[in-house]
Amino acid sequence: MKRAKLLLVLLVLGVSFVAKAQKFEVAPTRIDFNLELGQNGQSFVNVKNHANKKKKYTVTLSDWTVSESGDIKYLPANTSPRSCADWITITPAVFELQPNESTKISVVMRVPNKEEAQTTKWGMLFVQEVEEQSATAGGDKSTKAGIKVNPSIGVYLLQAPDSYNNESATIDNMHEKEKGKSVEVDVANTGDKILKSKVYLIVSDLQTADEITMEPIEVTLLPGVKKSIVLQLPETMKAGNYSLTGVLDYSPNQDLEGVVMDYTVEKKEE
Repeated sequence: MKRAKLLLVLLVLGVSFVAKAQKFEVAPTRIDFNLELGQNGQSFVNVKNHANKKKKYTVTLSDWTVSESGDIKYLPANTSPRSCADWITITPAVFELQPNESTKISVVMRVPNKEEAQTTKWGMLFVQEVEEQSATAGGDKSTKAGIKVNPSIGVYLLQAPDSYNNESATIDNMHEKEKGKSVEVDVANTGDKILKSKVYLIVSDLQTADEITMEPIEVTLLPGVKKSIVLQLPETMKAGNYSLTGVLDYSPNQDLEGVVMDYTVEKKEE
C-alpha cells in the first residue's frame, strides 16, 4: 500500500522521473495518449538492466481505481469501468537483458471508433524482473516451478481524446488550518477529464485595499477525486481584517472557481 500511495502522489504532482528497483531501470513512468476515436498511437518504455548478470523480465497490464480521497487499488486487467487494457498491445511481453543492456517496449494504443471511447480511460503497465531459482534451493513454498517474481515498476497509461472537454471542478470549505499561518481548501474534479490545475490564495487587506497573490500550487486531479490543499498565509500580515480568496484555475477553457473567507489577524499582546 505504501508503494501504491507513493506512485499516486507522483502522478498527482505530475512528476516525471526514472524509477529504479531490483537493479533495473524503467522510464518514463507515465504515458499520456490523447487520441481521438478510431486513432492509433505508439509510445515506448525504456528498460535497462543494472545488474551484473543476465536478467529476464515480463510485462503485464493491470487496472486501478482511485477513491474520492485519492487512495488507489490495483485490479486485474479489463475489470474496471475505466480500463483501457483491451486497447493496448505490448511488444515484447517477455525478454532478457545482458548486464547494462537496455531495450524498448512498444506500447500501442488503439482507440475504438465507438461513443463509449469518448471518455477518460487509464491502466497500468508493470515491468517485473523474474529470478530463476534452483529447484533445490531454499525450499520456499511460496515459489512455484522454481520461479520467484520480484517487485515490479509501474507505468501509468492515460487516454483522453484531445477534443474531449468534459471539464468541471469546484473549490470550497475554506477554513483555518494553522492559526496565523495557513488555511485549507477542498478542490474536487467533478468532470470526466484529468485536470492539471493551479490553486492559489489572494489576500486582501480591508483597511488599505492592498492585495497579495500567493504562489500557486500545482495539483493534478483525476475524475471524481477530491483533495485538501493547504495554502500558506503571508508572513507580513499585520493585525486587522482581511478577505481571503482561494482560487482554482483548472482549464483555459473554463472560468476560475473561487471561495471567499473573512479573516482577522489579532494584535499581539505586548
